[in-house]
Amino acid sequence: MIKTFLFILINMIVLTGCSNKEEQINYPIYEGTVVYKEAENNKYKFLVLQNISKEDLANGDSEKFIELAQNQEAAYYYLDKEHYDSIEVGQKVRITADLNQNESNPPIRTALKIDKINE
Repeated sequence: MIKTFLFILINMIVLTGCSNKEEQINYPIYEGTVVYKEAENNKYKFLVLQNISKEDLANGDSEKFIELAQNQEAAYYYLDKEHYDSIEVGQKVRITADLNQNESNPPIRTALKIDKINE
């Protein structure tokens, strides 16, 4: 009986130790230009297009940007107010995004990390 109890106890300790390994998650990273910002009901998001000309950026509106987004890698990103305030339209960014996204066109993702790209 003691041997059985000792065997179960040792197995529980070993299995618990093996299950605590941290899994490294490779979050996707996207780059592009912020073309549109929106704040509504304490939710902050911006639209990032992979490719946009300076002319389209200067003359575009949200509908034009969404039209351009249909033909390239583009997405809306939710983010916190601090990052929302620090990034301007026209800024190139590198975004680490959550694995989950809303299946719209363009998709909606949550930004985990945002880096400004200086040109």
